[in-house]
Amino acid sequence: MATTQSSLDKITRTRLFFSALGSAISIALTMFFIGTLMFFAFFSMKYIRNLSQKVEVEILFYSDVKEADIMAFEQQLKIEHYISHSRFCSKEDNTAEAIKTIGNDFTEIITNPINASILISVTPEYANGDSLKAVAKKLKHNIHVQDVEYPETIVKTVLDNFLKVQMAIVIICTVFMLISMLLIGNSLRLNIYSKRFSIKSMLLIGATRAFVRKPFIIKGFRQGVWGGLIAAVLVALTLIEGNLIMPEFVDFQYITEISLLLACLFLFSVLFTIIVSFISVNRYIKINRDELYL
Repeated sequence: MATTQSSLDKITRTRLFFSALGSAISIALTMFFIGTLMFFAFFSMKYIRNLSQKVEVEILFYSDVKEADIMAFEQQLKIEHYISHSRFCSKEDNTAEAIKTIGNDFTEIITNPINASILISVTPEYANGDSLKAVAKKLKHNIHVQDVEYPETIVKTVLDNFLKVQMAIVIICTVFMLISMLLIGNSLRLNIYSKRFSIKSMLLIGATRAFVRKPFIIKGFRQGVWGGLIAAVLVALTLIEGNLIMPEFVDFQYITEISLLLACLFLFSVLFTIIVSFISVNRYIKINRDELYL
């Protein structure tokens, strides 16, 4: 008889262990999905922002303008709020670049028409068609400036849709995150639902509500910790692999932000499972006896 009871206890413990393990893995996989979406949104926005900063506007000057005047003009530009950074290109540098592009030394045939220029990058807020047109118009008011050029095709096809792309990424990721959270919530609620009769029995024999809640909240906490840890490790490994494949997208220069997001993912896993466990067990503490069978 004792052997039979021991075997039943062992089977029960094994079932409970695999039940808890299954819940932790389910939470981990869901949190991994949430973390992947979260980092996709983060790196997508950083990538688009960096792309906007790589759009360079070239300020071309008349041939009779001295380099000293051009350099002085560059110093004035640096204090403008819409300028991210500027770079002075001497006449020699521009001529060498033109010869490289054309494929022959045109200065041997004609007088060199190329002059020094300034390359500027605007802040992300000004990296759109309307703002760049306004900036170009303002720059052309200077008597030394002959023309202002920038890649209009890139601006029109990418940067003008910058906010739309951001909003689309945020909305898509938010929707999938909510779906994932509902899946975790349902999993935890079903686990507590299966023990609704035990909850009611404990209350009938005099157990306090706090006493009944405690084991479920502790279980939710443990599942959240294990699920969060596994998810954080899996996401970190995915980021490392992503950095090897696409270093320009998964950029580890944001290591501080990456660490904070991983920590937030872990904390969210723990807090979410505790809150859902608390709400779910409260429901069956307050439920009428007749509703237990529904």
